[in-house]
Amino acid sequence: MATFSRAAAELSGSFVSQTRSDESSYVCLGSDSPEWMKAAVMLAHDGESPNDGRYELIRWAAVALSEQQCSDSDEASEALLELSRDLVPVQTAQLLAWFSENLFRLGDCDEAAEEQSLPEQLTVTDLLSLGYQRAAERVLSILIAEIEENRLSVFDPGYDCRLLLSDSHGVYIPQLYCENISKSEAKEWSLAWWAVETCQHGPDEEHYWEAWQSVCDSASWEENGSTWRLLQNGDLWAVKEDVEIPEEWLSC
Repeated sequence: MATFSRAAAELSGSFVSQTRSDESSYVCLGSDSPEWMKAAVMLAHDGESPNDGRYELIRWAAVALSEQQCSDSDEASEALLELSRDLVPVQTAQLLAWFSENLFRLGDCDEAAEEQSLPEQLTVTDLLSLGYQRAAERVLSILIAEIEENRLSVFDPGYDCRLLLSDSHGVYIPQLYCENISKSEAKEWSLAWWAVETCQHGPDEEHYWEAWQSVCDSASWEENGSTWRLLQNGDLWAVKEDVEIPEEWLSC
């Protein structure tokens, strides 16, 4: 399970820059991004059709959340107001570009002005800044909720796995892993005893690799409130059962 900030970092890192045929650039999610990220970005558009400005805001919101070092959504929510202020562009031209993408954003400006105690004389820049901040607050709120809901399934090597045996042990990994497993432990971990015994005999045993495959497929144990299993990608790892392992990590 990833911390909130770790999951936010995974989301922010999934954005990629693209170039259109007219050479204009834009950001979007990579095509191989998890489904929960695609759903989060769609929701964070907050009723707007997909557009460059909202994608850019969502990306920077994810970056801001990833930098907070929050363990959960409660900590992230405490920083929401400050984060939304930090996301407001400092240049009037950027604010005007944001507004011009969707004239309905004027509603954000009007609502923000109505809800706050503001001086009677406001510049256009002030009003646009307030509207942008209001939109940023909603984007952040949506992303906080979506990240919290999905972070349990986000793989974090620091929390969700531990190295058991390095690949430097080569063909002896099955034997080394199984050598101290007792019959009662094999039963507790859902292992076939014949497979454990075969691995204990070493790589010269006829069905050594078949037995090891059985061990890897079947091993399951409870520890610290989580269910763990075996995974080998050269090295042998214990990994939490309820997380999705990234393809690039499996092939490393």
